[in-house]
Amino acid sequence: MKIEFDINVPANQDSIPLHKYQKYTKLIKDNKEDLSEEFLYVKLLQIFCGMELRDAHKVPMKQLNFIIDHLIKVISYESKLQRRFLMTDPNGVEVEFGFMPNMSEMSLGEYIDLEKYISDWDDMHKALAVMYRPIVAGKGEFYEIEEYEGSKKYSEVMKDAPMSVAIGSVVFFYNLGKTLCKTILESTSQEIQQELQLQNNHLEENGDGISPSMHSLKAMSLNLKKLLNLI
Repeated sequence: MKIEFDINVPANQDSIPLHKYQKYTKLIKDNKEDLSEEFLYVKLLQIFCGMELRDAHKVPMKQLNFIIDHLIKVISYESKLQRRFLMTDPNGVEVEFGFMPNMSEMSLGEYIDLEKYISDWDDMHKALAVMYRPIVAGKGEFYEIEEYEGSKKYSEVMKDAPMSVAIGSVVFFYNLGKTLCKTILESTSQEIQQELQLQNNHLEENGDGISPSMHSLKAMSLNLKKLLNLI
């Protein structure tokens, strides 16, 4: 007997909420010592396609290969930084969030929270709540965002932010970190150069392609204080 059922496959990162990607990265982190292909395939279907375990095992192999290839391409894509994006609240009201317009004017509170949360995907919704807040004035590239009152205010909201927004901010800071290392290497002492070169090499080894299993920004060796001086 032929069994038919619908599979909701996300077209791109815009259609995947951050909390699903966080669930995926936690899965990778918690099972990195014993992560079989079969286990990963089933979890990809469960997390990103919303399938029940019993249905995931019934997917024909030909269809499964196509879906898995597509999902891996989607979650490993290096999205660009999104300065603005829309979210809809439970009442159906659209709210536009904007990235910090001027990072060089970051407050101490923003800096402390961003440095604390951006190094772990489990806390990425809290990091996004530091980087993005509702736009209160302006249009296009010139806008103002709501004053920072702590990451707690929008952290739960950011769990539903598009995965593309989170990936774009990660790629942004990753590239900024690489630029920082190369810039400082050209103008510092030999001892500091050697230390920074190790950091830069670590960035190259761990960041190439921003792999789909990326779950820790600590490998990027980012120092936000130095980044701010570079901007």
